[in-house]
Amino acid sequence: MKFLKPCALLGLLAILGIGISSARAETLIPDVPHRYATDLLTHIRAAAKAVPGPLPIRINFIKIAESHRPLSDIIVGGSQQDYVSARTAFQAVFPGGWVMIDSGMDETVHKFFGFGRAEPYWADRNAILQQALIAAKLIVITHEHGDHVAGVIRTDAREEIAAKTLLTRAQVQTLTTYPQMPEIHLTPEMARSYIVIDYESYLPVAPGIVLIKAPGHTPGHQMVYVRLASEREYLFIGDVGWTLDNVKQLKLRPETTMRRIGESEQALMFELTWIKEVMDTEGLIVIPSHDEILLKDLTAKQLIGGELTLQ
Repeated sequence: MKFLKPCALLGLLAILGIGISSARAETLIPDVPHRYATDLLTHIRAAAKAVPGPLPIRINFIKIAESHRPLSDIIVGGSQQDYVSARTAFQAVFPGGWVMIDSGMDETVHKFFGFGRAEPYWADRNAILQQALIAAKLIVITHEHGDHVAGVIRTDAREEIAAKTLLTRAQVQTLTTYPQMPEIHLTPEMARSYIVIDYESYLPVAPGIVLIKAPGHTPGHQMVYVRLASEREYLFIGDVGWTLDNVKQLKLRPETTMRRIGESEQALMFELTWIKEVMDTEGLIVIPSHDEILLKDLTAKQLIGGELTLQ
């Protein structure tokens, strides 16, 4: 499995006119929110071929913890039914290794999300996730919240893991200046251990894998497109929506939840609209990070695996 070094990637993108200033009049994903370009997926699919090498062959995930909320906290118009938020990380498996999407968290960080409640956490599963991170070829992070990024910060193997972890400049800015919690704060010196990248719209980082800029939930939020050798396409949407129903119904989180997080309503709605369109018209398998019901369904259909590969 081949991965281009960041400098080589940027050189290739410059040649292709991807992710840098180009002759196009519009920006595919602008800093000021408006609708995504209608041909964005076409560009992403082309970018997925930019890095040479075998495509990934399967997707796995691991759940290391749960948070419980009423559905009314998750989606506008939701009931008081209990919603299980699965705390997860994903693995794109290649013939010769794997790429990790997100990194989990230790139990101290997990307790932050309980708001004083004791909620399920499996330290043994997080230990397995740490092994997968240490052995990964590359690690990408959907956004800079503790349940997604703490595993590459609060770890005894931080230097080893950081050397193959891509963080965007916006993610680093958040983590160094106003992190979600003190436990995930990065000093400027610590930040230099990571591969810090910046891109305009989308960025291919491995064969079949493309990062897609998607600020709104956080300033550094991004989605991850994955195309398998089987030609099946996945879109990991991080926390654009916490359930697939957010996408299907084009409904955001309630205003009180959005205000607590500091989200951009306009940006998120544009992102949900584009996600729904590519899901409905192009057949992409859309995976929010926390949808317990969806993850069980995809596992039962053998569209994702429920255990991480460690060799």
